[in-house]
Amino acid sequence: MGEILVSRVAELRKHQDLTQRELAALVGVTETTIRNWENNRSGVEWFERIAKLCNALGCTPNELFGYEKLD
Repeated sequence: MGEILVSRVAELRKHQDLTQRELAALVGVTETTIRNWENNRSGVEWFERIAKLCNALGCTPNELFGYEKLD
């Protein structure tokens, strides 16, 4: 415990050549939410909980939520 979470949202967003506004529109959240995720503020703990849940269940987030990427 006591580990410091480092969000990779900004790194991954930039790799896709997306602005915060564009990513927000794709995800259905506000730019402020994207900014918060990128700066390890509100909401980041939720991602950590999902990751721990997936580790405990031996699944991926896609499997957990029944999401399949549509081409």
